[in-house]
Amino acid sequence: MQFLDALRGFAAMCVVVQHSLEQLSPLWGRFFLERFRLGEFGVVVFFLCSGFIIPASLERQGSQAKFWIGRFFRLFPLYWTVLAAVLILHYGFDRYPLSPDYLEHPLRSTLVNLTMVQDFLSAPLALGQSWSLAYELVFYGLISALFVMGLHRKSFAWSAGAFLLTMVVGTRHLQTESLNFFNGRTAVALAVSLAVAVPFVWFRTRDTGLQRWLALVLTTASIVLVLNRPETLSTSTFFFGTLFFGTSLFRWSAGAMSGRRLALLAGLGVTAIIVMWVAGDVYWGLPFGVTTKSYRAAEIVTYVAAFAVFFAALKWRELRYPRFILYLGTISYSLYLTHAIPIYAMNDVFDNRVLTGILWIGTAILISAVTYRFVEKPAIQAGRKLMARLPKPVTA
Repeated sequence: MQFLDALRGFAAMCVVVQHSLEQLSPLWGRFFLERFRLGEFGVVVFFLCSGFIIPASLERQGSQAKFWIGRFFRLFPLYWTVLAAVLILHYGFDRYPLSPDYLEHPLRSTLVNLTMVQDFLSAPLALGQSWSLAYELVFYGLISALFVMGLHRKSFAWSAGAFLLTMVVGTRHLQTESLNFFNGRTAVALAVSLAVAVPFVWFRTRDTGLQRWLALVLTTASIVLVLNRPETLSTSTFFFGTLFFGTSLFRWSAGAMSGRRLALLAGLGVTAIIVMWVAGDVYWGLPFGVTTKSYRAAEIVTYVAAFAVFFAALKWRELRYPRFILYLGTISYSLYLTHAIPIYAMNDVFDNRVLTGILWIGTAILISAVTYRFVEKPAIQAGRKLMARLPKPVTA
């Protein structure tokens, strides 16, 4: 699986480089809007990596409890640490910007941001890049529900269905607005209730019928969350299609899916990309004089390129990569979460743009190495120790 680490490191650096360069010059901002969406390319590659490995992890462990313990300790300790850091930087040093909406109800906004699904809860983001984590968490929930119901291996159907739905809703006439169902208090109450009730019932009961009912509740909650998204519906359905396409790539690599079916699925994915960016709406205003036509062309190139790069890395997965690239993959989650800190905290050190960019990127890698060593890695090890104490799972 070395190629996955290489892809994660590459994807994380794509996000870091775009966010750094577009802060240094509006020319770069325009380039990334109308030529190639480098950061979005990185996110789509991340989604493909998650789709490839996460369901396989659950199937290998055969235990919902171990899966969720592993995911929790992998994601939340570092995320909460970075969230605390940016709040300290904002309130203590005025070195990190928070939106006016966030500052209007700071306590409520912070509580909702603790859930990691704030992008689906009508809440302002403390970490702008955290929007993608909401998709990851909902995907985990859907995989868990499908696992309980014995439907987790139908990756082709779930990916094809999501891509087809993308094409159906991916036109200007069929796009739907966000439900905006959750206000701040409702979001906090729902998040706390699910965080307490679902693990307690799911992990402690051996009643298959009850687990299946809970899976249905979790699936329904996931659908409601997605319908409350800020993005266009076609974008959201495409992202889930991409996650399940990553799972289909795993099935293909393991010999559980034919090359013909994979090719059909890839064709559906590319068609969905073209439909949603040619027939759909651009859901936010375009600065710098960028035209809708050039923006759509950039999005199509970006998404197709992400699919192509992932497939190429998978096809030639026996290749060996430089240690530094693999190390970037190891710290990629830290890099993704922390890279905005030096951009905002060190924006006036040098007058020279080149030196500033080098400082930001170098410091982001250094901070990520530290947070991985002292936060992320110990948390993962703590999760593994807890998982080792659990009884052997009942195979599904």
